[in-house]
Amino acid sequence: MNTPNPYSAPSADLSGLAPGKDQTYEPKLFAWRGRIGRLRYMAYLFAASLANMIPVTILMGVLGAAGILSSNQDAIVAISTLLYLPLLVLSFVLAKRRFNDVNRSGWFSLLLWVPLVNFIVSLYLVFARGDEGDNDFGPAPSPNTLLIKIVGLVFPVLFMVGIIGLMAAVTIPAYQSYVQKAQARSASQGL
Repeated sequence: MNTPNPYSAPSADLSGLAPGKDQTYEPKLFAWRGRIGRLRYMAYLFAASLANMIPVTILMGVLGAAGILSSNQDAIVAISTLLYLPLLVLSFVLAKRRFNDVNRSGWFSLLLWVPLVNFIVSLYLVFARGDEGDNDFGPAPSPNTLLIKIVGLVFPVLFMVGIIGLMAAVTIPAYQSYVQKAQARSASQGL
């Protein structure tokens, strides 16, 4: 009698089922699971922030023109909180997916709530290189499209322009005041 051994290894070729190093997937903006790279993280964050600012600006303009906001400052805080809540949730989801790309737990995104630590965590999310190929959280994201590259690179450029503009807005008047005081002092001393 020739009965098959139930404990023997299968004879089927299973090599095609194993995830490969070149397997990728196309990330979606509102997906909870998966991985996103550095550039896609910046592009999604910038696009979501911009998309959120438009209705917030319109609503605040309409409420301000109607005179509702000038009489009730608590309304500004309540409305702003409600309108920015979806952006806050999306930013944590994106941070979770970015941590997954570097093979870290998404729970690390809670560090974004800790003052001063959030700055270091944000820098880590922007500059840390993701894992090549598959990791514990799934396959690598597909290569970035041209639109992702453009939007992802516009964000840091606009951020730096804003920082430089802010520094100029603070330092130029202070320097002008210094020059005027120095000229007045030299004129009063007869130099």
